[in-house]
Amino acid sequence: MNDGTDVPQTPLDETDRILLDALLKDGRASHRELAERTGVSLATVNRRLHKLEDDGTIRGYTALIDAERVGWGLTAIVGMRIDKGHLRTVQEDIAKDPRVFGVYDVTGEWDGVILARLRDRKDLDDLAKTTLSHAHVQRTNTMVVLKTVLDEAVVRLP
Repeated sequence: MNDGTDVPQTPLDETDRILLDALLKDGRASHRELAERTGVSLATVNRRLHKLEDDGTIRGYTALIDAERVGWGLTAIVGMRIDKGHLRTVQEDIAKDPRVFGVYDVTGEWDGVILARLRDRKDLDDLAKTTLSHAHVQRTNTMVVLKTVLDEAVVRLP
């Protein structure tokens, strides 16, 4: 889990932002294509992208897949109340479940929130009875997403 404290924050300059924006639009673009599209030299593209990878700003490259088309028909958002002193352990255990794609510490009524993709109601029932029945989870509140208005797996640049 990346809580933002383990990686030194390097401020992004305009060149970094231009390159990251171009990658967000086409993550399959070659360094040469990125140089042509952004007006940045190929050597600069190579150097900057390696720096952004090394410092953890770019964590990897992946395909964006439509969850429903590959069998994940339900999305659930689960608030969890967790026993004091067990937050990290519970969250790390829950994060191991392949249906879970987000685990967060949050403020407010809940100690943690998870996001999960599930095949169907039976799968949701299994998640609730196995992963969410952790010994140190006091209670949960599960919300099932009825309609997805926006689902972007990428970070938008400010």
